[in-house]
Amino acid sequence: MTTIALAMSSRVAAGHSWLPWAATITDAGLAVYVIADHLPRDAHDLLLATDAVSLFPAFLLLIQTGLRLRRDLVAMFTGIVALGWVISFALLVGSASLPAPKSPNALGSRQALAFISFAAAGGFVFYAVHRMRLVWSAILRARWDRMLLSRFLPEGVATEVVRGEEAAEIAERHACLMLIDIRGFSGLARSTPSRQIISDLLSFRRFVHGAVSRHNGIVDKYLGDGVLAVFLDGTPEQQAVRAFEAASEILRPLDTWKSHADAPSGIHVIATVHCGFVLAGVFDDGRRAEFTVLGPAMNALPRMERRSKEANLGVVVSKRFLRLLLPSIRARIHTRPVERRPEDGQLPDILSVRFHETDVDLETGTAP
Repeated sequence: MTTIALAMSSRVAAGHSWLPWAATITDAGLAVYVIADHLPRDAHDLLLATDAVSLFPAFLLLIQTGLRLRRDLVAMFTGIVALGWVISFALLVGSASLPAPKSPNALGSRQALAFISFAAAGGFVFYAVHRMRLVWSAILRARWDRMLLSRFLPEGVATEVVRGEEAAEIAERHACLMLIDIRGFSGLARSTPSRQIISDLLSFRRFVHGAVSRHNGIVDKYLGDGVLAVFLDGTPEQQAVRAFEAASEILRPLDTWKSHADAPSGIHVIATVHCGFVLAGVFDDGRRAEFTVLGPAMNALPRMERRSKEANLGVVVSKRFLRLLLPSIRARIHTRPVERRPEDGQLPDILSVRFHETDVDLETGTAP
């Protein structure tokens, strides 16, 4: 009846923290009552082994408590039953109103053995609950990490990262890197209301993120008005094609940034694309975990972008990246080498890119 009453009250008071405690105390009280009720019979009828019957509810309710997967409840149940058992046995032995047991030593031995068995079972259930909680905690944490990573990584990469420790380790991999930036954004921010500029910037980020994700890329991070994208999936040639197609998709719709009547001239989107081997994986310093890439290729990307700005170019790619593109794609573009300067020692050979057949001029990043 008590169990039914608690079950009915749980429907009314769902989520109340006292319900598991009340149920556990009730179960423990029931187990103590059964043990205490059978102790006098066991004292005088040792051959009937009534203690085995009296212990059955205690073990059964112990397992039921363990199914709640709470170590505190298991410890409380075991403690209440053990304490009630000891008190009941002490009262039985010291009671003057009851006849003396036929064999006190046999009674004590049997009760001690039964008590040790119950205590061992309680310890085992406690440890099992502890291990089960660790397993479920790891599973839930992996699912949570996967859910968070899925906002930034393609599904396949997110699954690989959280699949296990080896997959999440930092490893050297080939990648195509793309940096998208808005040239003239500072001037636009000075002449545009802050709410509008924030709305436009977030719209731009969503658009770039969508284009990159559609081509199996990863938005590594946002750099003010810039977006760093990484293409890790597939062969180097496949990565290059995906990076190229994503850049083509991003650089076409530029009217959003031309919609402001007071927007300064020269607002356009530029792209810098490079490739090479990088260290990719989850970098975790114990305080913050981040999936990112590091390496010489990554270091060369901002230098390429600075050189592009100095030469007033719209889109630049490295020679290494261009060699990975299919001949059919190279036929769609026109490339012009960017002259090297004495101070460009660590700068890769770069080329300015524009399409043959498009309504967007990739030399300047603007519509003609």
